[in-house]
Amino acid sequence: MKSTITKELIVDYLSGNASALQKQLIDEWVLAEENEELFYKWLEEYELAHPEYNANVEGAIANYHRFAEKIDSSEVVQPALVTPKTVHLVRGDSNWFRLSIAASVLLVLLTVGYLKKDAWYYQTYSTDFGETKSVTLPDGSQVTLNANSSLRLPRWGFAKNTRHVFLLGEASFSVKHTATHQPFVVQTDRKFDVVVLGTEFSVFARERKAKIVLSKGKVQLNVQVGPVVQKMIMKPGDLITLDSQNHAQLTTTSQPEMHSAWRGHRYVFDGTTLQEIIYLLAENYGITAQVADKSLLSLTLSGSFTADNADQLVEVVDGVLGLQSTRQDNHMMISQGKP
Repeated sequence: MKSTITKELIVDYLSGNASALQKQLIDEWVLAEENEELFYKWLEEYELAHPEYNANVEGAIANYHRFAEKIDSSEVVQPALVTPKTVHLVRGDSNWFRLSIAASVLLVLLTVGYLKKDAWYYQTYSTDFGETKSVTLPDGSQVTLNANSSLRLPRWGFAKNTRHVFLLGEASFSVKHTATHQPFVVQTDRKFDVVVLGTEFSVFARERKAKIVLSKGKVQLNVQVGPVVQKMIMKPGDLITLDSQNHAQLTTTSQPEMHSAWRGHRYVFDGTTLQEIIYLLAENYGITAQVADKSLLSLTLSGSFTADNADQLVEVVDGVLGLQSTRQDNHMMISQGKP
């Protein structure tokens, strides 16, 4: 169903010309996650086209941050009133009217932030099962996300105040070096982060294990093992694998780019077990696979194969290993093929 909220209606709302019913519809519409980015875009366009007032966004964010901390600590607080200190008025006529508009805009944003703090503070790029996505970050760095992954970065101040990003899943990075030598840090929920200045590398960070492969440049890997943080310097061709306890194993590869071949829907297997391929099906496509005979899990596959989706990948695996897979929705049974 097509939304009744248009850019023109948002402009009327910000200009104080929307009816009470329209205001209610907009307030409900902006709370939906899929509408937030569009609202922020139209709000920015409106502010650029109407320089009559300049909202003190940094002050509003600081106020919200203090408010959110109180909510997180379960303190009972009263809604804060937006005072003239919250905005800077540029032209003097109808000051009260302009102030009320600025206050209403900030109150809407604070309400959204209260309900969805991550959406307020962070921009998140994500992929579904079977999907890859390439994005250009505000600092010019290039990131390609593998399937079932997400990358989060600050909505404000990225490349100015910080270049920290948070990765869930798998991604390939080409980091742009800055004139101020500002570090680029990839953080994960696996208790390790990658610190770089300008380089190309890939990071795999899933629950069962993690993997960092360096193609160009130099990075520092900070890994927490128990209470201790271990720092390791990587050079091109280094491949560090972390088990579920973050114990590191260093190997080298002459073709580090093969570890991000998935960007072109290509899979490179080198003695890869069927168990590993089953993990891949679950992590990249959301498919849960079982084997009729556990001895099949130790079968290995080597070679480079192109597959645009899960069915094509399974067809390749079945053909090479002589297996027969039966799939129903997101569940699969793998058995030995007929001789």
